[in-house]
Amino acid sequence: MPTPNFVVSKVMELVSQPNVSASELTEVIEKDPNLTVRVMKLANSAYYGLPQKISTLSYAVMILGFKTVRNLVTSIYMHDAFFSSKLKTDKISADKMWWHLIATAVATESVSNAVGYINKEETFLVGMIHDLGKMVMAKLFPSYTDAIIELASKASLTYFEAEQKLELPDHVSIARHLVEKWGFPEEIRAAVAFHHEPEKVEDENMKDIVYISHTADIVANILDPHAAGNYDIPTINKKVWSYLKFDGPTFLSITREARGMTRKATEFFNL
Repeated sequence: MPTPNFVVSKVMELVSQPNVSASELTEVIEKDPNLTVRVMKLANSAYYGLPQKISTLSYAVMILGFKTVRNLVTSIYMHDAFFSSKLKTDKISADKMWWHLIATAVATESVSNAVGYINKEETFLVGMIHDLGKMVMAKLFPSYTDAIIELASKASLTYFEAEQKLELPDHVSIARHLVEKWGFPEEIRAAVAFHHEPEKVEDENMKDIVYISHTADIVANILDPHAAGNYDIPTINKKVWSYLKFDGPTFLSITREARGMTRKATEFFNL
């Protein structure tokens, strides 16, 4: 199992500390020149649409914010560690799976905007990592992934539903283990753990991030149903729909906005 190197781990650690400075964060990232260049490329991408080019890493940290830079570092690490090599299964595509993670991350911003949620950097991070367990399984146990996809395709099921029918450890438990191991905050762990079963969240303080992440996953699946190994489009939990005060036009607007934003995220898809 890949583990974050010193620079990535230190970035995650620093951003979780309340008194970290921009210079501290910049200094750590600059220890890895390749990472620095790629963070700068993402910072200057069409997705962020900044009016002027960011020419230094320290300026990127100041303009985008610590958590956004953490997300950029995490996305680069994840892509290289989990999505850059060929899988031993042809049932699921690393490129498609990566597309789904980034599309979900992008969709969290649209959902957050619609419901007035301000911690968008955290929901974006959840979107990037929520289905990482599927890639771990595809790498370590390709025959297991083949069985899940085959069942899902024949029975018109989602990937998660097929896992449940096979009664084997699911991708959510693997992703939950990773985010705990990497030291992400409790709300990130909760959103990853319950993005398929949001009704199981009991902590009122966790509902917003879990419900938004759940909705963003649905939106990304609508944009490309098979990217995440689903052969049935999952539906939004009724409790989530009511809690977030959705109606048909609002959800349609979110989906359209998310589709447009994915078109601006080319640099993320082509890491």
